[in-house]
Amino acid sequence: MKRILALILAGVLVLGLAACGGNETPEETTIAPETEAFATEAVADATEAATEAATEAATDAAATEAVSLAEGETAAVSEETTAAAKAPETTEEILALYNKTINDAVAAKVGFNKERYTDNETLNAGFLLKTFGDLIYSFMGIGAENKYTEDVVKGDWAEDLPHQYLRKSTLTAADLTSAKCTEKDGKYTIVLGIKDGTSKASKSESWTKASLDKCGICVGDADKSYFDHKTAPVIYSAVGEVLSSAVISESYSNAKVVAVVDAATGHLVTLTVEFDINVVIDAAGGGNATGSSHVLYKNFKY
Repeated sequence: MKRILALILAGVLVLGLAACGGNETPEETTIAPETEAFATEAVADATEAATEAATEAATDAAATEAVSLAEGETAAVSEETTAAAKAPETTEEILALYNKTINDAVAAKVGFNKERYTDNETLNAGFLLKTFGDLIYSFMGIGAENKYTEDVVKGDWAEDLPHQYLRKSTLTAADLTSAKCTEKDGKYTIVLGIKDGTSKASKSESWTKASLDKCGICVGDADKSYFDHKTAPVIYSAVGEVLSSAVISESYSNAKVVAVVDAATGHLVTLTVEFDINVVIDAAGGGNATGSSHVLYKNFKY
């Protein structure tokens, strides 16, 4: 404002000097150097002020546009992140995520802690079979005294398959009764309902129909303490030498698999498998043993 006022005053001074001559022949008027310099400086200052104002306005407009663009890009990134964290919805998508997660862990030979126990046990048996009750419970892993734990070191996996305590998953949609996946706090929780299964073994036959055995738990055909699902052939291999005439029927129900997966890395956080087991031993008066099995994998190290 000071600069503009100085310019106005300089203009007034010039006009006043021009009018002083009246009707007389005008004499040559010379503007004092100081006045001329002052006016020139005022004009320069006014021009500079106008230029600065225009520059500031342009800068503000550019800044506003940049902020708007940045906000738009941030919103786009946010939408992409949300889309990336979206949980799979169809059975095929959920199953694909589960199988990949389990199989990637096996390929990486991850480290983990494993725990298995069977509770809610019952035993209904004839006189002779009751004598072997504790042994049968041991075969089935029933009771607190038969709780099983294993610490697997990353990369330190045995070459033989039975001692690889986590197996590849080969589940298909035909093995499932339900599939659900939710996302919370950067983690997917996959819940799979597994179809019921049965197995049978005797001196003359041996077979297993168990979708459960395809989910990644440790299973096999001979009696091993580290097997998570004790099928009829497994139990018969343990008692067959003593009760060779026995016919063993096994079934499981209410099988559920819950896997918690880190959405960003695809790594397993926990894996839980639960099912109810029922074993019928047709020998020495017959007998029936039941229980609820729980298998938990945790503390994964990739």
